[in-house]
Amino acid sequence: MPPPAPHRLPTLTTLLTAASRHPPCRTLRPRPAPSSPSPRRLTTPASKIGQPTPDTHPHLLKPGEVTRGIQGTEYAARRARLVSGLPDGSVVVVAGYGLRYATQGIFYPFHQNTDLFYLCGVNEPDCALVLEKTTGAGYKMILFVKPTDAHRVVWDGPRAGLEGAVGFFGATEARSIDTFQSYLTTLTSPTATRPVYTDLPLHGPAESILNNTAKPDPSTTSYAFPPRASTPHPKPNIHPLAPHLTPHRLLKSRAETALLTTASTITSSAFKAMMRETPLPNTAESDLWALAEYTARRAGASGLAYVPVVAGGVNSLTIHYVVNDQRLRQGDLVLVDAGAEYASYCADVTRTWPTSGVFTAPQRQLYEAVLRVQKQCVAKCTVESRTSLDAIQRECWDALRVEVQKVLGRAVGVREMNTLYPHHVGHYLGLDVHDTFSVSRSTPLQAGMVLTIEPGLYIPDTAAYPPGLRGVGVRIEDDVLVGGREEGWAAVVLSGGAPKEVRDVEDCVRGVL
Repeated sequence: MPPPAPHRLPTLTTLLTAASRHPPCRTLRPRPAPSSPSPRRLTTPASKIGQPTPDTHPHLLKPGEVTRGIQGTEYAARRARLVSGLPDGSVVVVAGYGLRYATQGIFYPFHQNTDLFYLCGVNEPDCALVLEKTTGAGYKMILFVKPTDAHRVVWDGPRAGLEGAVGFFGATEARSIDTFQSYLTTLTSPTATRPVYTDLPLHGPAESILNNTAKPDPSTTSYAFPPRASTPHPKPNIHPLAPHLTPHRLLKSRAETALLTTASTITSSAFKAMMRETPLPNTAESDLWALAEYTARRAGASGLAYVPVVAGGVNSLTIHYVVNDQRLRQGDLVLVDAGAEYASYCADVTRTWPTSGVFTAPQRQLYEAVLRVQKQCVAKCTVESRTSLDAIQRECWDALRVEVQKVLGRAVGVREMNTLYPHHVGHYLGLDVHDTFSVSRSTPLQAGMVLTIEPGLYIPDTAAYPPGLRGVGVRIEDDVLVGGREEGWAAVVLSGGAPKEVRDVEDCVRGVL
């Protein structure tokens, strides 16, 4: 899916009196910090921690895995790589998300802060991760979580609790989340000297946009560093974490690549199912949406990674069309942009196909123009190409301009071209659909990057264009692993199972593929 314009990240509310409102809570300190802590298997009843474990879900997790497909040793290595690039004595602070509410007492499905998930795998609300670096790659890992509460277990199910934070997630120390705000305060005290790396704001407004209830539930409230009064003391030694963490997230491990491949494979199966469904009488955009969700979940995904675009006919001219409530018309094209989320890793694929099972001549001409450019751009996704997403975008824009001029039989100026092709060719992909958003797309491609390649052409529904092309939008998007030595220096298309050649698309819609 083409990324939207850059937006401001959620601002987190300051809770200066949080500690005073709660009774003292115990802290679990089971052992001194090792250089590279690794999680230990829980053998107590607390092994039910609110998310799958190898004990409770052996059909999903293998021994040693903290989350599906990712070993505890890999999480520990991620933390060690991060702190090894920071000064001795540094403190890394990452706050998780709380529940978001649609209305009083009705919450949305929980989605974790992906930075926190990347570093420890905890997938429950109301938690925070702190890494206190010692020397080299050594650190002390503190997890702030909600302590086990028998009353809340009846309503919400089990949580990791203090015991699970240490025993399963490998924390050196576990503390109640109620003490997190007071911990932040110590990091900004006049006598504090340790450098702090975090993406929390230095202070927050009166209300949190993460909490949309009429009467705030304390469990959804988030945190910020307290504002400091004007004093002769130096400012807090606080630095952004993203520049240090996102380069690690940008380059995927073999385990991450395997999960992204599975997400893309599941997505490809969903596209085949949608194509076959399209010719049925009275098929609506919402039918394809439902089928994509159903197919993804039946194949093991947690669902779709984002609200899909299912755009029939002229609706395809809206890049982020997500209303998905019109009936499909015979003779139109339908553009679908959808991706499965598997083990928290996201796919992002787009295909365009004829509702009747056969492209008209003008539709096919436009489709093949986009397909040629898409293949050219995919082929550039290698280390040896010495290129970047921005460089591919420039080549893509030029190539699409040449192609559309052939289709229209006339010259196309810069302004018109920006209307016909208004978005970027791609973005990085991973735990987020628009992954590592702070990394410039001018960054040279490196082995291990996974990204999307998604050129498109969108012909306005006006008399300035041939009747057979008016209101026709075509986008073709694949998930691509940047090829390095292990891939034979060739780009690897993870979503290749979704038909995109003209004959394959037509055959699939007609049910013969």
